[in-house]
Parts: sequence; C-alpha cells; structure tokens
Amino acid sequence: MTIKSDVQRMNQSEIEKMQLEMLKKQLLYVYNNSKFYKTKFSGAGIKPSDIKKLDDFRKIPFSTKEELRKDNWDFVCTPMKDIVDVGTTTGTSGIPIMLPVTHKDWNNLVLLIKSALVEFVGVTKKDVVQLMLAFDQLFSVSTPADDALKRIGATSVRTGPGNTIRQIELMKRLKTTVIYATPDYMLTLAEKAREMGYEPSKDFDLKKVVLIGQPLYKAGWKPTELKKLIEEIWDVETFSSYGSMEMLAGFYECPSHAGHHTFPDYLYLEIIDPCSGEVLGPAEEGEIVVTHLKMEGIPLVRYRQGDLTSMESTNCSCGGTSPRVMAIIGRTDNMLKIKGTAVYPQQIEDIIVSLPQINNYIIEAFKDQGGNDAVKIKVSLKNQDKKFLSELKNLMKAKIRITPEIEIMDSKTISDQVFKQGTRKPKKFWDQRNT
Repeated sequence: MTIKSDVQRMNQSEIEKMQLEMLKKQLLYVYNNSKFYKTKFSGAGIKPSDIKKLDDFRKIPFSTKEELRKDNWDFVCTPMKDIVDVGTTTGTSGIPIMLPVTHKDWNNLVLLIKSALVEFVGVTKKDVVQLMLAFDQLFSVSTPADDALKRIGATSVRTGPGNTIRQIELMKRLKTTVIYATPDYMLTLAEKAREMGYEPSKDFDLKKVVLIGQPLYKAGWKPTELKKLIEEIWDVETFSSYGSMEMLAGFYECPSHAGHHTFPDYLYLEIIDPCSGEVLGPAEEGEIVVTHLKMEGIPLVRYRQGDLTSMESTNCSCGGTSPRVMAIIGRTDNMLKIKGTAVYPQQIEDIIVSLPQINNYIIEAFKDQGGNDAVKIKVSLKNQDKKFLSELKNLMKAKIRITPEIEIMDSKTISDQVFKQGTRKPKKFWDQRNT
C-alpha cells in the first residue's frame, strides 16, 4: 500500500510550519469564544499574539479532565443552535463529559476516519464492513464511521455490539470481510461461533479487524497476548487504533504495523513528563497532550489525556511521514506501586489473557492495612483446578514482580460487575484506592 495523502507525506519542517499557522488561528478563536480558556490564558498572562513560534506554545498552561468535567460548558465555543451532535465520555471514571460538535467538526471527523480506513487499513468499496460498536449512549465513533464507509462506497453493516448469534449469521450471509469492534468482543464472537459449529479461522470471509478500546501493544511496540490470540483464532490481520472521545479523533495502524499514524492537520501532539510537565523528545515515554487545530464546538488546548506512550517521528515504511503514537503502556492515574514495583493494570491483563484456563476476570486495586497499594484478581475458570492459583501467582511474580490476591468466582458474577455501570465500555479494572 502506498500513502497518497499530501498531509501524510509532508516532511517534518513542512508539518511544523503548517501546525504553527493553524495554532495561531485556533488559539485566537479559542481565546475569543471559550470562557474557560479566556480565563485560563488571562490567569497565565498569555495572549494568542504571544505565540510566535512552536516553542512559545509551551508557555500555555495545561488543561485537565477534572477541569473539563467541572467547567464542561465553559469550554464550548459555539451557541447551541450551531451544534449538530453531542457525544459523551463513557463515565467510567466520573460524570460523563458532554462533547458538542458543529457540522464542520462532524464532517472533519468523518473525513479523518475515511482517510484512515482507506490509507492505512486498506478498506475499499468491495469490502463488507460489520460495525460492532455502540450506536447508542452518545458514542461519537460508530455513526461517523458508518458515514465514512458510505463515502468510501463500502457496504456498512450497522449491527452494534451484542446479539452475538445474529452477528455470526450476518457474517455468513453477507460474507463480511472487515469487522470494527473491541478486542474482548472478538473473543466472545469466536466462542459463540464455535458453539454454533463454525471454525472462526476457516468458515468466514473475514480478512481484517479494526480494534478499538483496548491496547494491542505493550512497551517496545510488542504485541499483547490479546492481539496474538485474536489473530490466531480468526486468522486475520488486526489493526490497532488509538483515540478518545475528548480528542474526537482516532489514529490507526497501517500494514507496516509500526505505530498509530496521526493527523498533523487535525491535532497538535506533545509528550510530557507527567510529573514535571516538561516536553519530552522523540521516542521518550510520557503523557500524551493534545491540542485541536480546527475544532469549533469544544476545542481543547494542551489537554492532558492521562495516557502514557511515546511518539515516533521517523518515516514509516508505508511511505507515511506523520508522527506515530506508539503503544499505550498505561494511564497516569492507574499506576500501582507495589513493594517498590511500578505496575499498570494492562500488564496484569496481558498475563491473564495468555492463560486459556481463565474465561473472565476483574482486577481490583485497593489500599492494604498499611496504606500501601495492593491488587486482587477475581477470575472464573473453565476447569476448577486449585493448583492453577499458585501457578498464576508464580507467573505474576516472575513476569511483573508482584504477588496479587486471587479469588475464584463464577463468570456471571464477574460479568455483572464488568457491566455494572451500564456503560458502553466494559470495566475490568476497578480502582478502589480512594474509596
């Protein structure tokens, strides 16, 4: 596949020149229209005219999710009459944040998804794409993805999540070639397909799977066990994507599978030291910070995502020159310090997913009697082998140097907790350290 987009083939100096001009216009727009940012800039003694080069941009203070949740509508830059869609965050970590967008914002998002699916995933008008993502609960990904597929000319099958038997029936009848889903659901789909007498790797026309919502890579851009498992079971090529509701954007892998290609004409990205706030260099791991370059409804400036990653600025073998967001190794607020060892929930998950004896799980973080971080893993097992618990503990100790508490429970009880909040996003990590 050869990248054709002009933006994706710009060299670094061209990208920086373009972004500086876009930043100047966007900062002026935000300053004049957002009550929150007008106050934020004034409090720091900064005006948009002070930003004359990219290094000046670092003078602007960060904004956070807590601020966005608290002053949600003070971020908004347009009157309600200009809003065509309202999305929200999942609400798994607090009150859902409202994210209103204008017609221009919506169209830009659709074009971004279309470009990503064509340029990186390789979707064509010959493909039948089954969208297994939520179309309810104000989720602003599925509907623009559907719109993007229609603009490509591909066949869009809007099944949403759940109703797994019908999903499989439609895959057979329509000869689905691409699925857009969460990684966990691909495992559920395979399990049900086998119950129905199908072999996932042989009895379908599936070629590619675009996955959202869970990391498929760990530090060093090494594939997670979850990615390996999905590719082995379905015999497909998987494409990782990274994004967030607040960004109103997604970055995707290309066939070279060397990072998530970004859109430098849509977002200005920085990687910072999460403690000092210092901007880090290429390939250094830190917290990703985003700034919209042409958002009208609810633009964000130096917004701390909370996700820990790095960026790769070298050219990709696919021909793309835009910076690439690498593996999401954890979240700043989810880090656990257990007896001097820093651990992230997804490191624990990667071990759990590699074990076929486990069919469901939850990870809970809490404070022990001494006020230290501790972890409990609740698992349901396919075979009730009590020896397995000691094996799991030994594996955790060997790979990530912790020995968690482990409790065996039935699968339904765990599922009830995973979907306890009734959100569109399953919650497998429960942080109870502050409760």
